Formats: sequence, structure tokens, C-alpha cells
Amino acid sequence: MLGEEYDLEVTSKAYLLRPDTPAEGKERPLRPGEAPGQLSPHLQENALDAGLIHMRRPNRTPNSLKPLQAIQHAEQFHKGNELRDALYVAYWEEGEDIGQLPVLQEIVEAQGIEWEPLAEALAESKYLNAVLSEYQQGLDFGFDGIPAFIIGDVKFTGAQPMEIFRQLAARAQGMLGAD
Repeated sequence: MLGEEYDLEVTSKAYLLRPDTPAEGKERPLRPGEAPGQLSPHLQENALDAGLIHMRRPNRTPNSLKPLQAIQHAEQFHKGNELRDALYVAYWEEGEDIGQLPVLQEIVEAQGIEWEPLAEALAESKYLNAVLSEYQQGLDFGFDGIPAFIIGDVKFTGAQPMEIFRQLAARAQGMLGAD
């Protein structure tokens, strides 16, 4: 959306918010100001501002290693963005535990990606080094949370109002035009 509005390239990278999450995931405790299944007022305001009207807080924190590896696999078929978006919807709107293989398989196949080659790649950890390399890159940039962004020369994390993104995108676009 923002990349099209400002004619900027948008690139996604893997980042493990909680690398210590067990493979089976874990229950997610409520944060101050949250009710079960609802975002805090601050996050709800930012979500609505970004047009995310169905976003809600899932009850579980999934282990994200397999979904992030699945996105790496999907990139081969130019479907990484579509799979990432489908995983976001499944997690943030439907409350699915995307770290569970049956859930992941359903989402992957719905994007037209064959499951068996991906299942083999996951069993062999074929994409694990790529995911961990992108995670390390995020750490090297100083990121300690998600979502994390680099727009022009500004690095930041966390849900922000869309106006912040528009201001930074306009500034970055101006910087590109100055070359």
C-alpha cells in the first residue's frame, strides 16, 4: 500500500520476536489495557488508521521459525508477499496458531504452493540459515521488536500512525529524487 502510494520498494525480512518460544507455541499473556482477543487502545487506533479493521490479539504466541522458512520457500515462486499476507490474516484476524504444521499447510496450499516440497525443506531446515541471517541483520540494525522498519535513513519499531509512515516515505522519496 505505502510502497505503491510513494513508488518505493518494500522489502520484508524475517525477524524472530521471541526466539525462545517453544515449537508448540505458548499462551500469550494480556498486556496492560488489553482484554482477551482485543488490542490495546493504542494498537487498535493504529490498526484502524492503517485500514486493519479486523485485527485482534491472538491468545497464543506461535513459534515463527517454520512460517518464516515457508515465506523463504514461497519467494522461489514469487509468492512470498502473498504467503506473508495470508499468514498475517490467519494470525491477526483469525487467531490461528501459524506455527502448527497443519495450520501452516492449509495456508500454504491456499496460496497455490505445493506442500510436500516445503514439508521436506522444513524437515531438512533448508531455509533456517536464511531466516537466522535476516534475524541477525535486524539485531545488527538495533531492532528489538516488530514490526521493524527502515524508511530512508530512519530505523524504528512498533505500530505507528499511518501519518508517520507517509511523512517518512515522502522524505525518503525526496532523498531518492535528489540523487
